[in-house]
Amino acid sequence: MGAVTPRRLWNLATALGHCLWWRWRFHSFGWRSRLGRCDMLTNPRAIAIGRNVLIRKGARLEAIGSAGKGAEPKLTIGDGTAIQFYFHCGAAVSVKIGRNVLMGGRVYITDHDHCFDDGPLCARESSRLTAAPVEIGDGAFLGEGCAILKGVHVGKRAVVAANAVVTRDVPDFAVVAGVPAKVIKILPQAGGG
Repeated sequence: MGAVTPRRLWNLATALGHCLWWRWRFHSFGWRSRLGRCDMLTNPRAIAIGRNVLIRKGARLEAIGSAGKGAEPKLTIGDGTAIQFYFHCGAAVSVKIGRNVLMGGRVYITDHDHCFDDGPLCARESSRLTAAPVEIGDGAFLGEGCAILKGVHVGKRAVVAANAVVTRDVPDFAVVAGVPAKVIKILPQAGGG
């Protein structure tokens, strides 16, 4: 272990302060995680953030609806995940982001849509949502400005190209691009699996 320097002491003190500041607000908030200034934070008691997670400024983290005491979090972000500027995530049912996921800026993930066919009510007036869980596998890479829509499972170590719109499941180790996103390549798997 390295020598104790003023810089290391400062880093430890700020990590401790950050953890203590956020831990009581969220369902859980892991050690050495960092949350930049959010543009919107809705229902943080229904959001679980793992250890060593980085979420840069401008994030909109929205857990929609009530999450009673002891309920599972609606939005879960796994250990070691790094999320760049202006991330937007809406979770009405369940959004699970795996471990060591890397996201570019302006990524949008949602597990729901507003109902636009609710009789005489337009989408703005209707309180109904259609929802289906979303899951992002461990080690996935989501490129700048991509959108992951309701009911989608993005596989382990999959890559979503910049500005892609993902409307259906992405296999493990696949690279997808386009609107709607389509598989353009399968990455080699080290060690055969």
